[in-house]
Amino acid sequence: MEILEQILKDKNNRSSLIKQFQELIWNDENANEILSELAYDLDFYEPNEEWRKKEPSYYGDDRLEEEIKSAIQKLQEQSPQ
Repeated sequence: MEILEQILKDKNNRSSLIKQFQELIWNDENANEILSELAYDLDFYEPNEEWRKKEPSYYGDDRLEEEIKSAIQKLQEQSPQ
């Protein structure tokens, strides 16, 4: 998933890239379960630290990167070599 790599690399456009990724997944009836879960989890990404302080379910860049890397790893393990 190239868009996941872009989200990891392009910190300035993360929010818009996340929206693009979510739209791709949510509009795909055959989307992989791992990607569907990731799309949902990304709803809780909030780049604004002040807003994260007010809502404990929101997370920032570090966790975002962990979530994406974890999903990529699961996808790689799932696909035949």
